[in-house]
Amino acid sequence: MRKTPLIVLLLAALLLATMPPAIAAAAGDRQHISFKGKVRWVESLATFALLADDGKKYHPIKQLPRAYQKDDLAVVVEGVLRPDLVGSHMYGPALEVQRITRADKYVSPEEWEAIRLLVLRMQAFNEKNLGKLQAIDVMAGKLSREQFESWLEGWGNFTLHYVEAAKISGPRPTGPTIEGFCLYSRVRVNSMAISGDVQFALLKFTLVKDGDKWRFAATEAFRPDPDRDIAEVAVDYLEKAKERFGTTDLATAKK
Repeated sequence: MRKTPLIVLLLAALLLATMPPAIAAAAGDRQHISFKGKVRWVESLATFALLADDGKKYHPIKQLPRAYQKDDLAVVVEGVLRPDLVGSHMYGPALEVQRITRADKYVSPEEWEAIRLLVLRMQAFNEKNLGKLQAIDVMAGKLSREQFESWLEGWGNFTLHYVEAAKISGPRPTGPTIEGFCLYSRVRVNSMAISGDVQFALLKFTLVKDGDKWRFAATEAFRPDPDRDIAEVAVDYLEKAKERFGTTDLATAKK
């Protein structure tokens, strides 16, 4: 068997020793992750990094956008772990940030699904369309045409203003669920025209996934603070709607 010349072994060792630390020997699986956390200024590294709420640390492979270069800023991050990029001077595993959003403006996929269904619910009310409501609401299957019309009598122009998913659960005997609440308004209608009588209300809802479709499993009136006037509460949520969705009419909101 031929022996490898000593000079070749020495050159190979020298090459490995001088490789930049940001290059790993082999690329592992690139895992997609998402988390809530905060931006951290790391003085020893002179860079902005990310600290997840569960305590895990991540080192962005590219500088964060200027708007997010703020220490202690609460954010929601989506990205890809890069095990092929390692080094001795890193805050944590390398992360290729694909999307970063301020936590107070983040809208989860589950909230977008709730918005979609709640907009359909408002449309069913405005169109007096019981069939459309029954297609997305389990309990509406028990309503007769007369009950439905009596329920909506004198009201129109239902508008969805704000949605917040308070709890998202995994598989249960009834399937995955989304629990949350929304602010909507309706207008009292007379025989001539729509008057200025606008009524705001909060609705608590539970969505259950049946197969590949989400449906309302429960809805009820919601008042987190009964001592506060609903008009004052509405003003607060309308402001939050502008900040999170860019509109107070969620039928026009865009992802």
